[in-house]
Amino acid sequence: MNNSQLDYKKKWFEYIGYQPHYGQTKLHYPTKDSARFFVMVCGRRFGKTTASAMEATYYASQPDKKIWLVGLSYDKADLMFREVWKNMVIGRANDIDRASEKERFIKFKWGTTVEAKSADNPDSLVGEGLDLLVIDEAAKVKRRIWDMYLSPTLSDRKGKAIFITTPEGFNFVYDLFLLGKEDDLWESHQAPSWDNHFAFPDGKKDPFILERKRNMSKEVFDQEYGARFTSFAGRVYPFERDLDVGHFPYNPNFPTFCSIDFGYRMPAVGWFQTYRVGGIWHINMIDEILHKTNIKTDELALKIKAKPYNVLKYYGDPAGMQAQGQSGMGDIEIFKRKGININTKRDKISRSISSGVSHVRSFIENAENQRFLHINKKCTGMMEDLENYRYPEAKEGQDLKPEPLKDGYHDHGCDMLRYFFTNRFPIKNRQFKVRIR
Repeated sequence: MNNSQLDYKKKWFEYIGYQPHYGQTKLHYPTKDSARFFVMVCGRRFGKTTASAMEATYYASQPDKKIWLVGLSYDKADLMFREVWKNMVIGRANDIDRASEKERFIKFKWGTTVEAKSADNPDSLVGEGLDLLVIDEAAKVKRRIWDMYLSPTLSDRKGKAIFITTPEGFNFVYDLFLLGKEDDLWESHQAPSWDNHFAFPDGKKDPFILERKRNMSKEVFDQEYGARFTSFAGRVYPFERDLDVGHFPYNPNFPTFCSIDFGYRMPAVGWFQTYRVGGIWHINMIDEILHKTNIKTDELALKIKAKPYNVLKYYGDPAGMQAQGQSGMGDIEIFKRKGININTKRDKISRSISSGVSHVRSFIENAENQRFLHINKKCTGMMEDLENYRYPEAKEGQDLKPEPLKDGYHDHGCDMLRYFFTNRFPIKNRQFKVRIR
């Protein structure tokens, strides 16, 4: 940002009566002139919605700009949009060409438009030529929404994107955050809640902050108020990148297995190899098909067969036997006609999600702190799923549900993983888990 732009922004904020606190200035006054993408990771009550909305007003005050404010839902996007509306529409009728609070749209007489969008409505995210894209609570937005719908909108005019969020484990926002440390097009900042000196005048020693610290686990406090990337409370699996990820390529001397979570909507496929060390089974996950676009079952089968692995057995969900669609065939039958025979267990204990989850956990980390599942570093989708697969939050007065949350995204890979373990290492045969040399 050159001096004239800096002066204009400061004067604009003074004009609308906005005084950013220390943490918010990290967003408004970047340190990299070349940066187009900003990742701002903040604690609760930081004022991130206000900061992002005020950045939008700065852009909106300039001619011929196109701005989108994207929230996880329309209600969330409305929080930013109302701030822009309050500062640039109310009492400024002479500046407005057309504005509709109901339609979440503003067009100024100098040609600039501001729209609120919802990340859970991809059909509304079709457009191009954006100058500014703000994604609030970005950690809750699915990676494919950014990759497939939002990122392309910035290409024509080399627009700027702001990801502003409280972290939620090591998901795709963490990957974007790291880009800010190594890529000149990206800039990243962390800002704990107490950077907002308006809300917390005593900083980290503010009574509210101290009360939260006393009554929350360290993990949750560090994430929610310290704005740190942590292993989020409520996670199903004790997966750790530093311990479980490495270079585990295909070894033709090890038996190879393939596990499949069927379905048109983002199916999940993983390839595994097994071997013994000191009489104990170890498992390498060597490859994956995860977080791809929707794909028909027969097309998925062809992609699987194209992989250069000598697969001993294929495993899958027993629900794949159910006939579906116009073909009248289940996924397992379709795979069979493509030359892939699916093995699956249909007994009650194998199909139990809670039992299967416990089973998988014992391989990731058992009670002796031993770890037997090793993930090849190329399996980024599996890593993300393991880190974000979680139990739903318990409502007040209710116990935590025994089964993980089916979010339609991270559960696919984890279901695929469970099918592998319950088929290859049956739950009723438990000696492999406790044999310690």
